Amino acid sequence: MASTSMPPKRRGSASGFRAYVAKRLRAGRQILNVVCQRCTLRNASGALRCAACDAALANWTCWTCTLINTPAADCCAACETPRKSAQARPLHSSVPYSDANSVVLSPQLDLAPRASLVFLHGFCNTAEMYSESEVFTLFRCQGLRVILPTAPLQRITAHGGQKQNAWYDYLTDHDGAQEDDIDDGSLHATRRRLNMIVDAEAALMGEHRKVLLGGASQGCCAAFDAFARHPARLGGFVGFVGHPLKTTPLQSSLQRDVPCFFFNAAADDTMRTQWVLPAIRRLAAAGWTRVNVEVADGADHGTSDELENHWMDSFLAQFFASL
Repeated sequence: MASTSMPPKRRGSASGFRAYVAKRLRAGRQILNVVCQRCTLRNASGALRCAACDAALANWTCWTCTLINTPAADCCAACETPRKSAQARPLHSSVPYSDANSVVLSPQLDLAPRASLVFLHGFCNTAEMYSESEVFTLFRCQGLRVILPTAPLQRITAHGGQKQNAWYDYLTDHDGAQEDDIDDGSLHATRRRLNMIVDAEAALMGEHRKVLLGGASQGCCAAFDAFARHPARLGGFVGFVGHPLKTTPLQSSLQRDVPCFFFNAAADDTMRTQWVLPAIRRLAAAGWTRVNVEVADGADHGTSDELENHWMDSFLAQFFASL
């Protein structure tokens, strides 16, 4: 287990680049000037082809090996697939399964997707919490596609039957002192829904190992349950301020040698590290070999955007390096 404090924001850092990219994209502006690599003409913002020589201006992604090639390349530098071959089809020709209550964040800069991350929000929240977040921006500029489902409204037994957006029903409320009992039926419904989304994303990506699962708080717990039980080997898991549920089977999982990152907060009163960290350590005892745990000093359950950016970057940087 590693203990980390939040690094300072530096000029020119990944955090600063993310903010710059997000600001310009929200304003509908291009990230870079559009300069033709063939004749060097500076074209108008948003141009797809050069006004002087008709050369393509945008980088393109090979659909055979996913290498990002320069605009001047007529075939892939890695596998020599022709740019205009049948495999180099536009992204919009592939229509994945559409979850009716999900937000989809496509890769930035018109890149073809290289990997998909299905990420679940916390208890009482919705997908909108992350739909405008900068947490994914840096890697969306490298081909990350993000799926943000919203949990259904359901009655919470421990809260007197009050309806909340939740991935499963809480039967008890121990106020953070220990893990609560939950309703298996509502968790099963979430798992079934996530399996459909994951399998559809795997069909779009070409393989399950390019699909990642993750979530925050209750979303972390529900996502890890679906991750551990999935019948195909996935690409990885990332969880914020959450833990494996005590009802999630561990020893029979196909994910035991897949990278799993848990990021927790030392001052968390909602999911206290006194019992959360032992819950995560059960993974090693069950034969999980690639579990990473970090605890942020001074942070509580309501983590900052900057801290979540740092956590997500740590996870995705290692995953993208393996592609």
